[in-house]
Amino acid sequence: MTFIDAVYPALAVTPGFIIPPHFRVWTLITGGFTEYRIWNVLIDIGVLVLCGQLLEPLWGALEFLKFVLILDVGTSLITSAVCVIAYIATFDTQMWFLQFSGMTGILGGMMVAFKQIKPEQELSLKPLGLRVKHIPSIVVLVYSILCILGILPIVLLVMALSGTLIGWVYLRFYQPRGKGVKGDLSDGFSFASFFPEAAQSPVNALSTIVFNILIRLKVCHKPVRTYDVGAPSAITISLPGMDPADAERRRQKALKALNERLQKLEQTTNWPSLDGPEGKDSEGPTSPLSAVDEMPEIVVDQGTTKRTEGVPNSSSVPT
Repeated sequence: MTFIDAVYPALAVTPGFIIPPHFRVWTLITGGFTEYRIWNVLIDIGVLVLCGQLLEPLWGALEFLKFVLILDVGTSLITSAVCVIAYIATFDTQMWFLQFSGMTGILGGMMVAFKQIKPEQELSLKPLGLRVKHIPSIVVLVYSILCILGILPIVLLVMALSGTLIGWVYLRFYQPRGKGVKGDLSDGFSFASFFPEAAQSPVNALSTIVFNILIRLKVCHKPVRTYDVGAPSAITISLPGMDPADAERRRQKALKALNERLQKLEQTTNWPSLDGPEGKDSEGPTSPLSAVDEMPEIVVDQGTTKRTEGVPNSSSVPT
């Protein structure tokens, strides 16, 4: 249907048409599922089905659908806001009537979800040593390079960044995780973890300042600790980021680290050979009794030994 001239403008997002008098608010939903080229449709369907197979069993169908809609609407709103700001700054009407669509933002948020559920899983590119936790950063980097080179329009980079940011914010602070806990506040899912290790310290300091400001504005909430003192067996403590899924990820990570250390230890340790050097195999181990027999005998002469000229001295006998 998007090949018809009148259909695509009615489904794609246009920043100037979202507000009155046009008020095309439905495009905030339809824009994310509208593609202009058939190969983009096939790629989007394949990736979305793959994401559903991995995430839907963990979250449930309703939570997965809600996550997709949040990514869709959030990406459309943020990208439209960026276009409006660019129009105000440059008075370029092309920014006001720019049409964009596609699942770029949704796919960016899905990569963040993969980072959360399987961060340490290695990719098939073993020489590079890449893991699933590196995928969101790689996606943003690839879009940045292609947009700078002019291969892709800059609006796709804005959509990718928007989807990645929205996915992280929702999973970090707002996703229900049971027992009244929301979000995943584990250290491995912090904002600084999206950057290289050399830049994580300054990014962490900056993100902490922003987070404290958002707490004062009541946009985010502090980490919550709940204590169930009415548990029949013992006190149950629920901490953010410590639900069963997080515990399973930590267990898998610990087992993998233990296996790697054991493999390194087996490679570096030289075990003694069971076959001794030649000429010593027949001797066998030395018993404690034989060791005692080999010790020199000490005779203490408590008396006086009488010597005679020309007669050799005999063994000393105590008198």
